[in-house]
This record gives sequence, C-alpha cells and structure tokens, in this order.
Amino acid sequence: MKTQAKVVIVGGGAVGVSTLYHLAKAGVTDTLLIEKNELTSGSTWHAAGNIPTYANSWGGMRAGNYAWRLYKDLADEVDYPITYRHTGAFWPAHTEERMDLFRHLTGISKGLGYDMAMLTPSEMDDMHPYFSSGDSIIGGILDPYEGDVDPSQLTQALAKGARDRGAQIARFTQVTDITRRPSGEWEVVTDKGNVVCDIVINAGGYYGRVVGEMVGQKLPVVTLEHQYLVTESLPELEANPENFPLVRDPDIMYYLRRERNGLLLGSYGHEGRPAWLDGMPDCFANQLYPDSVDDIAEILEAALEHVPLLGEAGVSRFVNGPIPYSPDGAPLCGPAFGLPNFYHACCFPVGITHSAAAAKTLTEWITEGETEWDMSFWDPRRFGEEWATFDYTVKRSSELYEHQYAIPYPHRLWKSGRPVRTTPLYDTLKAKGAQFGQVAGWERAFWFETDTVKNDGQLSFHHEAWHDAVKAECEGVRDNVGVMDHGGFTRYEVEGPGATDFLNKVFCGAMPAVGRVKLSYMLTPKGKVWSEATIARMGEEKYLLCGPTLADQRDFDWMSKYLPGEGVSLKRGSDFDAALMVMGPKSRAVLQALTDNNLSKSEAPWMSVREITIAGAPVIALRVSYVGELGWELHLRSADLVQVYEAIIAEGADKGMVEFGSYALNAMRLEKGYHGWGADFGIEYTAFDAGLDRFVSKKKEDFVGRDAFLAQAEAPKGYHFTAFVLDGHGADALSSDPICKDGKPVGYVSSGGTGFRIGKRIALGYLTVPAEPGDEFDIEVLGVPIKATVATVPFYDPENDRLRG
Repeated sequence: MKTQAKVVIVGGGAVGVSTLYHLAKAGVTDTLLIEKNELTSGSTWHAAGNIPTYANSWGGMRAGNYAWRLYKDLADEVDYPITYRHTGAFWPAHTEERMDLFRHLTGISKGLGYDMAMLTPSEMDDMHPYFSSGDSIIGGILDPYEGDVDPSQLTQALAKGARDRGAQIARFTQVTDITRRPSGEWEVVTDKGNVVCDIVINAGGYYGRVVGEMVGQKLPVVTLEHQYLVTESLPELEANPENFPLVRDPDIMYYLRRERNGLLLGSYGHEGRPAWLDGMPDCFANQLYPDSVDDIAEILEAALEHVPLLGEAGVSRFVNGPIPYSPDGAPLCGPAFGLPNFYHACCFPVGITHSAAAAKTLTEWITEGETEWDMSFWDPRRFGEEWATFDYTVKRSSELYEHQYAIPYPHRLWKSGRPVRTTPLYDTLKAKGAQFGQVAGWERAFWFETDTVKNDGQLSFHHEAWHDAVKAECEGVRDNVGVMDHGGFTRYEVEGPGATDFLNKVFCGAMPAVGRVKLSYMLTPKGKVWSEATIARMGEEKYLLCGPTLADQRDFDWMSKYLPGEGVSLKRGSDFDAALMVMGPKSRAVLQALTDNNLSKSEAPWMSVREITIAGAPVIALRVSYVGELGWELHLRSADLVQVYEAIIAEGADKGMVEFGSYALNAMRLEKGYHGWGADFGIEYTAFDAGLDRFVSKKKEDFVGRDAFLAQAEAPKGYHFTAFVLDGHGADALSSDPICKDGKPVGYVSSGGTGFRIGKRIALGYLTVPAEPGDEFDIEVLGVPIKATVATVPFYDPENDRLRG
C-alpha cells in the first residue's frame, strides 16, 4: 500500500469507487481507496440496484439521469461486463392528489428536456404483461429511463476503470484513525500502515458516522432496515425473457421488477426500524438482518390485486439489509465543516443511483473548487451537531422512512424529535396559536391559528387552512403593524484593522459607510453567486453580518478561506442572538414609545443601523425590511427577548398589532421580488443571470470572482431572472414548474406563491429568452397551462415609498 497520495478515499462501496473513477477520468490518479473488507461489502452488495430518474426535484432528476447515462455505456468503456437493463418504469396513482403530483413532476421533466409522461390505466396495462390496473388506479406517470444494474458488477467495473488509469485500491485494510498534521496534510492510520495525503473523502456509507468521529465530527447518520424479497423462478418468465417496466406503486408502497426469472418486490410499508442504537458493529460485511416476513405480508397481498403472477411463486429469499438515513433523507456530500480538504460522501439511501452524481460533485470540488450544479441540498454543513443529534436523527429518519412514498406536499411539516432549538418566546407563541415549522433545528412560527382558522392537518397542492390566516397576517402588516420572532438568524461579527479590506475581498459590493447597511453577495471564482449577507457597519472596522439560516456553516467556511493571517477576527454567532421583526406603517409609532432614541426618518433612515435601547434592553436596530414595509430588524440578547417582545405587544395593542410567521414573510418578500437563497439564486447563476449585477461594485479592483464577472459582462446572458403575474386563482406555482412559450419550455419557476396584499398569484423564475413587461407566457401549474404575464418588480409598492417610510 502506498504511503503518500493526493487523495485518500475511505470506503469501497458504489459511492467511494465511483469517486475514485471520476477522479481518475479527471486526471487525478495519485489516489488510494481503502476498504476494510471486500469492495461492495456495505450496503452496495445487497442493494436492489434500481436506477430511478423519477424524483421530486430538479436536482434529483438530474442526478438520476446522469447515473443511467453513465451506466449504459460503462461496460464498453472500461471493458468489464455489467448486467444493466433499461426497462423503464411506471408509477400508478390511486388518488387525484397523487395525479396532481405526477402532473407537476412531468412539468419538471419537461423543463429539463426529459420525457416523463402521464399514463392512463390502459396504457400501463399494455406496457406490462402481468400488471392489471383494476378499478382503483386512475392514472400514472412514466419514467422512460429507469433500469436496474447489478451493484457489485457496477462497482467492480468502476474499480477497473480507475485502476486502469493509475488509481490504487487497498482491500481488507482497516482505517483506525485520521489526524491532521501541522503542515495541513492528513494522515490516515490503518492496520497495514499509514498514508499521508492532501485530501480525505469519507465514503463510509452507514459507517460514515464512525469515520466522521475520527476527525471530531458527529454526523447525523443512522442505519435503518430495508427489506425486499425475491420469488422463486416462474414458468411464465422462463418462457418470456422480455423485459417489462418496473412498477412503483407509492400509494400501496411497493416496487416490483423482474429479477432473472423471478420477481423482486420491495416495500416501505412498515415503521422505520433503526439498527445499532447502542453502537456500530466492528464489521457487518456481507451480512443481513433477520427476515421480517410480517412487514411485507400486507403489502404483498395488496400488490397481488395488480400483479396476480406474484401469487404463483414462493419466496426464494428475503434481503433485509442496512440503509443509511439523515434527518432530511438526503445524503451528506460535500466539504466537511471546519476541516480543509476533508469531504463527506456518505449516508446515501439511494446509493447506486446517486453514487454517480456524488462522484461528479466531489471531483469538481477537488479539481475546480466549485461544482457545476447547486448541490447545497446535499451539503453536510446544513446540519449542526448542537441540534442534529443521534437521538434526533433516529426519530426523524424513522419518520422519513415511513413517508418515503408519501406525497411531498410543499408545506408538510415533519413532527418527530421536536422541539430541539427554541427561543424564549416558544411557549408564549405556542399559547397564541403558533403553528411551528423547523429551520436548521429552530422552531419558528410559520403561521398563527385564529378564532376562525384552525389547523385541520389537511395537506394539499390547493387550498390549505393556513392560507386564510396568512392573508390576515399580511394585511395586518400592510395596514397596521406586525411582529415576528425570527429565531436562528445566521450572524457573523467581523472586526479588526483589516476587516474592511477582508470583506471587500470576499463580497462583490462596496462596504457601507459607518451606521449604514447594505445587502451584498459573495461570488465564486467563476463568477457564480455563492451566498448573500446583510452587512451592517457598526464602526470603522467593525461589522455585523446576517445571512441565510441554513448557510451558517457553509458561508463561514467560505469566508474563512480568505481570512488573512492577522488583523481580522471572524466570529460565528453574536451575543445579540435573538431577533424580532417589527414591520408595518405603525412600527415607528410602536417602537418610538419604547425608546428615548430618535427613530424619525431623518435620524433612522432606510438601510441604517444604530445601537439603541428598547424597553430598557440594548438592541442593534437595523432599519431594513424583507417584507416591503416600514420596519426594523431588532437584534438583541435572548435574555432580553421576552421583556422587549411583551413591551412591543402591549404598545401595539391599540394599533392593530398582529403576529406573523414565516409563511407571511415569504409571501411578502415575493411581492417585493426579493431573491431567496436556495430558491432564486445559487451557484448555477451569474450575477447577470440572477439580475443581481447592480449589487456588484464596478470600482473595486479586487474581489473574488471579479475577472469572471467582467468577462460575463461582455457575454450573452444564459438566463433572465423574471417576474410573473398568473391569471385567475387556484394552486400556486411550485418550484421548477416549466415556463412555456407556444407549448415549448423556455424557463422554470424558482419561487411561486400568492401575494396576499395584492390578491394575485405571482412567481419568480428564470427564462432562457429575454422578455419585457407585458409579454405573455404559460406556467404549467399541476400540469395545467396558466397564462403568466411578465411584470415589473416589485409587484407591491414599486416605488418603495412604504419601505422608505
């Protein structure tokens, strides 16, 4: 085994070996993969091997399509046989709500240029010689790209392709520790000797948590049991070697495909069963859990109504093996927080499919420093150890498993393991009818029940109970004043003699003057939009930055890369760790009564910051508003939160004070056309694409991404960020819904919703063609084309008169 390498990968499953292969194809061949047993001996060897491209998101569909396109030609490329079958798949629907979902997904597919399509029951029957829709199935969706692959053959083929290019693999080698040298290099300790390297990738699968602990990180990874069965050979299949589509019935909760001359049936129709709660075994290679016949019996009986052939064969074997889950069901793939040149690539519930996209992503991180696709939804830094504990992960992962095939309504709120992070106002708001959601572990009021509007628990793509309550919240903020407890703000404090130079380097905009506030953006070296921050300049060389809640660790790592050796301190978090938003035309009247500081327009103008006292407590008061009304963000200490909140509520009692939550906040920011991180901007867009080039300083001589930005200024725009008003009333546009012209996709929605203050459905999105206000397009909402007219932004108060107050 080599003792020096550029990259060491820990783990020899599909993800680790695919990464080794992708790195080799990119020219990075000074690599070593270490596997404690045989390749594939974790979750890979027993995986069902299905390759779905069906997904609930733009990113998921692209990942699946990348996989099958790679696998279909891999055998020839590396000269290694692979059993890969391209069968297609269909998903039956038993309810109209499921059909709404399928129509939405075909729209996403259309926008991507893929060919998913809606099916009638008879079309499904015609596609599958052993399937019968019966009376309960009302339609379905076709995934023409799905297939299945032998996972072990796939992994061995990738290994051969990597070895042929110079990569090395050490099997039956146990990693026992990983340490970082003073030089910055990593030393991977094994029972066969040590290897020093520049970069480490944790591809440990369900052992990813164990590998993480070697470098001091407790990853939110838990192992669950997942089972499928394989029938004995069937004479009908022996006589008919033809392939037929895989069937996934999400309402009955099974998937079914051909496995040689038998059938393979898997199910999520049982409670999530976490394993190894008292600690991981040293090795579980090529082992399985005991069969759990009862878990699948009821599902099997329901499936028999549609595939009677299942009843004609006995069970050849059960396969009940480990499957890793995170608290949101997505993998942990990307840079490790606070550990330069260390990457996580573990916890893949759909590992055979997603191993390809994971390897692509990691290879781009290593070779280019950024990725082609926005993979923030896989970034391991979206979790924090202080809230995503093992116990929380167990509870949440079990709930997710049980809802694997549930309709992914956009406003479904997961309930397990909560609460974990609360502000001192949690009980007070709960008593007032707050309906909480969870953001980065924080309980945040999403909306408030009223005397007439209660949470009935009914989920839909159409009207839900909260709509009526949120309309009243928005109108209350518009007409009077509202207050919101915004727990979990991401904050950074930057100070020191080099603070301004540092921030000018990291951000593309010029820094504000002392006492002023600016919104600014971080660009990547390729000129793509990394993130944003509201920058308040508290002193000549003292700043408070507020950013997206879920980007806390991610953005801290990004800024830390550019931190000079001395002269600047970058602190994550602040003593002023709580926040109240006080918004609306009467907000000044409410706050002025509680302070001796002058809050007049001349003394506290829009986009200013002051340190003041409210209700006897010190407050950093930012005269900014994400809702488009006169208002303040008040940053204060948690110890003072209740005192200040109660004073504001009391003072606003005769001024029409309302409580508002995140749903109202989002609706109002849409009306202002404000970009939302993770939705309306990200690393797939330049500042020009996203319409954010006005925030880039043309005078600054040096900032990250400057050269790329200047080059992009001379090039045609790839996208055009655009606002739309939709005709009529009904379901809101959803993220990734296609925007069409003459029936052809020319863009997609990034954010959609109802503007309750203006009484219209609105959407923000990206076009691949230029457009002017008044131009008409169609946005396909749940499969129905809705006329959408290009609008100027803001939709609400276009002159910003109310905002400036």
